Amino acid sequence: MSFGGKVDKTSDQAIPGEGWPSLSTDEFRQLRRIPHTFDNDSIAAAITIAALNIQEKLDRLLVDGIPPLMSIAKTTLYKRAVYGRAHSELLPEFATQDRRKEGDNAAIDEPQQAARFLAQSNKDVSQLLGRSANGIDSI
Repeated sequence: MSFGGKVDKTSDQAIPGEGWPSLSTDEFRQLRRIPHTFDNDSIAAAITIAALNIQEKLDRLLVDGIPPLMSIAKTTLYKRAVYGRAHSELLPEFATQDRRKEGDNAAIDEPQQAARFLAQSNKDVSQLLGRSANGIDSI
């Protein structure tokens, strides 16, 4: 935020995928509807940590240590898994930020919201691994 009270909307930070799809703070903000009033460095850190977590879960997809090439649909699933996990981690931080009355949204602070974001992230990982969404495989 500037000294004049205007929000800086130009602070996009690219997060290289190192073989996995690349991510960015701006894309996260757009897809997860996060206002620019929240600290960009905290968001970048949360996305980076979430990406590492998801990549560790997708370890069995690596071929000779190299991530697979993903279709557009699988790239979308990967990004949703990462961004959902990052969002769930950031919820407590978002709840401590000052808000205008018009921007107050109790749904963001709902305790079950983080669990929902994590559950969706886990479903996306399961789908990327070719498993059923409920975690039950055929015998």
